[in-house]
Amino acid sequence: MKIFSIPSYIPKWIQLVGIFLLFLGLLLIVTQPSHASEKTPASASALEKKRALLSRLKNLSLKDLGKVQFYNPEATSAARKTQKLLDTPSALFVISQEDIRRAGITSIPEALRLVPGMQVARVNANRWAISARGLNSLISSKLLVMIDGRTVYTPYTASVFWDVQDLLIEDIDRIEVIRGPGASLWGANAVNGIINIITKAADKTQGNLVTTHLGTGEEQAIVGARHGGQMKKGHYRVYGKFYQHDSFADAQGQDTDDNWQMKRGGFRTDWNVTKRDSLSLQGDAYDGFEKQTNFLPLDVPRIANVHTYLKGFNLLARWKRTLTKGDMILQTYYDFTERDNTVFLKEVRGTYDLDFQHRWQPNQRQEFIWGLGFRHTRDDFENNSFIIDVEPNQRQDNLFSAFVQAEFILQPQRWKMVLGSKFEHNDYTGFEYQPTARLLWTPHEQHSGWASVSRAVRSPSRYDSDNKTNTLTGDLRVNGSGNPDFESEIMTAYELGYRFTPNDQFLLDTTLFYNDYDKLRTIEAIGFQPFPPPPTLIVRWDNQMTGEVYGLEIAAHWQATKNWRLVTTYSYAEVQLHLLPTSRFIFGETEEGDTPHHQATLRSLLSLPHNMEFDAVWYYVDNISNQNTPHYTRFDVRWGWQPQKNLSLSLGARNLFDNQHPEFGVGLSGNVEIPDEVRRAFYLQLNYRF
Repeated sequence: MKIFSIPSYIPKWIQLVGIFLLFLGLLLIVTQPSHASEKTPASASALEKKRALLSRLKNLSLKDLGKVQFYNPEATSAARKTQKLLDTPSALFVISQEDIRRAGITSIPEALRLVPGMQVARVNANRWAISARGLNSLISSKLLVMIDGRTVYTPYTASVFWDVQDLLIEDIDRIEVIRGPGASLWGANAVNGIINIITKAADKTQGNLVTTHLGTGEEQAIVGARHGGQMKKGHYRVYGKFYQHDSFADAQGQDTDDNWQMKRGGFRTDWNVTKRDSLSLQGDAYDGFEKQTNFLPLDVPRIANVHTYLKGFNLLARWKRTLTKGDMILQTYYDFTERDNTVFLKEVRGTYDLDFQHRWQPNQRQEFIWGLGFRHTRDDFENNSFIIDVEPNQRQDNLFSAFVQAEFILQPQRWKMVLGSKFEHNDYTGFEYQPTARLLWTPHEQHSGWASVSRAVRSPSRYDSDNKTNTLTGDLRVNGSGNPDFESEIMTAYELGYRFTPNDQFLLDTTLFYNDYDKLRTIEAIGFQPFPPPPTLIVRWDNQMTGEVYGLEIAAHWQATKNWRLVTTYSYAEVQLHLLPTSRFIFGETEEGDTPHHQATLRSLLSLPHNMEFDAVWYYVDNISNQNTPHYTRFDVRWGWQPQKNLSLSLGARNLFDNQHPEFGVGLSGNVEIPDEVRRAFYLQLNYRF
């Protein structure tokens, strides 16, 4: 007999909000101090806590003092300035270098599995499907990814080629991930989330480093070297890296011949030009190749092993001037990429970007940030078969932008409000606006809540506007074309967050979100030609779908002892899509099933005597119905040892209790790569500094 049940006619998202608010209310009641014991509104309890902390710090040795930690990391992506997590009215999660190292992570995409609300799936050895808060696919188009503020998504598909987004992993300082829109500051494509990979300053990488990673089942070999030194008024570093990745397996356990290889190198220099001015210059270059097993939808369909040759370089300069009441930053970069797929397309692209921002704080309760931007991109496509083409083959596009954001302290240490918007003009849809309003509330030093409403757009790409396809499905030929009148996809997001910090060892961070989408991309049937055979269906891209995605994200950090830290995350997402009455979308609403409903992680970081470490990570991902992918669990372990100050080694295993499993399928999301299965992997890593 059920004592209590929620009526089925109440929508799930309303149920989630109700449970969340009930949970928040109970915590506020339980932890609210008695008014009888308060001396002032600021209250003796806060003073007593500070005195106790000071007393504790005074009794600690210098060695123990370095171990006193509280999880409140800094980030710059949420507000275009340095800001603490607890002061941020956004769904922020920061992956530190320590998190990366102790999870045994060797690539940027794999690090994103640690973030609640991120969907990360391996399609094969060199392809990932990555999104935030649903609508995942091999060409996810609603995620803005940056490396030190340099945008790395391709304007061809408005997605990210994760295979070429790599660095010397030891040079990463942190990865800042914002789930939800950030378009009011960063512009189009910052719809479902923002990922900003921040590298270490050159003065943090002095001396020499040699790193070697050998393994089976995944990375065969990773070899890297770095040198850092000093120069007049500054520091520099140079690095080189070689990466050789093994093939994955098919369902029968046989190698699928999708191995890949990459060579890259780069540098960074940081100068303190004057007391007020700093200048950074950095760049990278890479060259490599990869293989995939592709299904070719020809008159005689066949499976082919396709080679893709990759190369590119980038150069970025950043100048910062510190002012009496703020600062100014001017950043510019050039990014060149070449991607030559021997069966489909060769893409050559050059992008130039200029970005300026000015932060002004006239007093302690007001702060303003404004900026201007310009981006020019030029591409050149060459089709290697009649399956796919881009017309016109060459195109130049310009993007002009401006933004402004105001932050108001309505009541010190209690209420903060943020208002802002980005304004852009692109060559596809013209003028776009993307505003936000955010509110941060701190009713008690142990509690903080925030709420936001934002509008973001995903502007059209070359794929939406100019793509041409010619495929055969059974006895039916399908000719597809882009739509020059394709409109921007629009999302209005509502977010509600709560953070609970009962002491210096624990943080609970929860977020509820509701995303309302309009003008989502569909593939519409617009004509049929029965003759000459085979009969031909003519389709075109359009904006004939709306949708909602809502869910819950939880992250908890607990420093159980001074040597043992636990981190757990959980996320729930529900996707609902609705075709317009005028739609003739050939795939229907099947993309609802491209997102797992439930995901969870549990990390244990244990520091042992004699400079040893034992770390473990457990992952759970629910089934993906449209991709015909069952749920799976993954368990990774790592043992590390530092026998000398300049020498460290580690042994580890990934997917320890499972020989292999699939993570993403073909589905109906346009994947032409035949999916492979992730195998169990073992590795040995050695780092030597001198």
